[in-house]
Amino acid sequence: MIVSTIDQYDDVVGQMRQYLSNTPDSRIGVDVETNGLDPFKNNQLCGVGIACNGNTYYFPFRHQQGANLPPRCLSELMGCLRLANTLIGYNIKFDLKFLEKEGYNIGYGEEPFPAYPTLADVIVMMRLIEPAEVKELGLTKTINRVFGEEYGAYDNLTKKILRSNKWQKDFSLAPPDLLGPYCEQDVYWTERLYDHSLNIIKESGQEEVLKLEQELTRVLYSMENVGVSIDLKYLGKAIDKIEIRKLEVEKRIYELAGREFNISSTQQVGEVLNEQGIYSPIKTATGKDSWSEAALVQLDSQLAALIRQYRALGKLKSTYLEPYLDTPVMHTSFCNWGAVTGRLSSKEPNLQNIPRNHFKLLDRSLTEEEREVVRGRINAIIAAKGTVGDLSLSDPVLDTWGFVGDDSFDEYDDSQLAIRRLFIPREGYSLVSFDYSQMEVRVFLSYLHNEEVDLLLQREDIDFHGQTAEIAFSVKAGDDEYKFYRQMAKSITFGVIYGIGKARLANQLNVTEREAGQYKRRYFSGMTGSKLFIDKVSRMVETRGWVKNMYGRRYKIPSDFSYKGVNYLVQGTSADILNERMVEVHEYLKDKRSNLVLQVHDEIICEIHNEELNDVTLKIKELMEVNSLNIPLKVDVEVCKTSWATKKDFEIGELAVAATLEESIDWGD
Repeated sequence: MIVSTIDQYDDVVGQMRQYLSNTPDSRIGVDVETNGLDPFKNNQLCGVGIACNGNTYYFPFRHQQGANLPPRCLSELMGCLRLANTLIGYNIKFDLKFLEKEGYNIGYGEEPFPAYPTLADVIVMMRLIEPAEVKELGLTKTINRVFGEEYGAYDNLTKKILRSNKWQKDFSLAPPDLLGPYCEQDVYWTERLYDHSLNIIKESGQEEVLKLEQELTRVLYSMENVGVSIDLKYLGKAIDKIEIRKLEVEKRIYELAGREFNISSTQQVGEVLNEQGIYSPIKTATGKDSWSEAALVQLDSQLAALIRQYRALGKLKSTYLEPYLDTPVMHTSFCNWGAVTGRLSSKEPNLQNIPRNHFKLLDRSLTEEEREVVRGRINAIIAAKGTVGDLSLSDPVLDTWGFVGDDSFDEYDDSQLAIRRLFIPREGYSLVSFDYSQMEVRVFLSYLHNEEVDLLLQREDIDFHGQTAEIAFSVKAGDDEYKFYRQMAKSITFGVIYGIGKARLANQLNVTEREAGQYKRRYFSGMTGSKLFIDKVSRMVETRGWVKNMYGRRYKIPSDFSYKGVNYLVQGTSADILNERMVEVHEYLKDKRSNLVLQVHDEIICEIHNEELNDVTLKIKELMEVNSLNIPLKVDVEVCKTSWATKKDFEIGELAVAATLEESIDWGD
């Protein structure tokens, strides 16, 4: 029903209030239609879809054609929605941001409002019940998959009309009689999917996981709203520096090629390299030469290497800098439904992809140790693509990788650039990083349940990658090659957890498959119970089709991919520990001036007020190092004095002093 008159509005809202006020565990489904996708700028809702007590309604407010309700009704509607004990939505944080702009409040309230309404995000619930191979969780695809394609046909039909009238980017241009029924269908099927998924969650014993996810949704919503400050001055200077460097690299490319060409054209790159007798080691699906990064890094050609560097510089600019030119505060979107394991992902920007390392915008010759690090990076790129390459690369080729630095960013070095340098604390605050140390290894070992490993986990001084190096390569701390073999040991440890085969492990280690197999066998022999656990998980997947992590999160895995079971358990349990701890940290901070602002992998970033630095930092570290599973975990704490890129180890007593230092950095003109 489209509610477009005051009489209709008074009647419908009166019925809704009566239901919400008199029904224990009352619930409302909600979906908003908007004139754009960014609630933090000028976009706002044009209508609200409601599912309540078996009925659906559409309330139009800002359509540019057709009848709208007066603004006072929108404010009153927000108060009515606040009476619900449970708010149901599909990707509900998006809807909430627009509702909050109109007066909806999800925080603690006074009577008669529920103190803390449950935020039921159905897309998160679907992630809990869908098989691991299901990647597409959008509403229409989910309706089609669960109920049948005929039921989701309304979406394509309506969007076809919106596109034909050029209304697809601003739904307020469409009349309510078109958009209203569409919105009602969205909210109707969202509520149907809520009931469907809730039943399966209960049957599969995942109610506690669902409760954790609902609490986490509130935390993530708060983090997204707070956002993190962007240094726009540094952003502009960084773009200028990249352009200057691109011109320098471009000039060298043309000199080596003997002519000018379009470096951005894959076809022209291929033609130029072929002219010099260089052919790709990788073929595309159609049998043509591939000039992807995985191909270019395998070529012992300075020209190919510089083309790769030119592309990388362009990606830095277009992906990490230009999108935020007019964004003083960045509000990412955290997805607690994006990964099968339960690990958080994010978009706009994808925080998992923001480089940790800095970049050197000048030519330089590498040391032998640095060249060895480069070979490791190239191995990783090739292995990630599932290919095997010849790494007999000359020093001049390896030196072109000199523009990729490590995470030791020096903000006083004008030739360096770091993407994380964009993220800065607000005035009067400091960014503080809390990063779990070797978390997935600790979680993996906690699954083994034997006295020998449990004693290792309790040790304060244990370095699990060093332990693996001792087991697999028979080296000791202090040996000349220890650092090198410790790095190789990481590949073995994570290879075991991720279930990679001998060929891929051999490629990562740059050894033969036979040697890779030997290293794995030594690891299994030295880490008591590891092989037994891995084999047990594989058998469980093959025989019953699913496994559960320590929190009860269930993973449905095809038998052909049984080797992924251990990774799901380890990564999923690690993710749920972090989710649990984020909820606790957020609860602790609710009466503080400090806030949670970012989460990346096993790290959270808090923006802590300078007057709270010492006490709050210590308390958060304490909260992070405990968990309901009693797995011994360690957290490294670093203070980011001027930006996310500049970290200093936490030292009690020095934080308040460090935070008050005023540092002026001249980035040049």
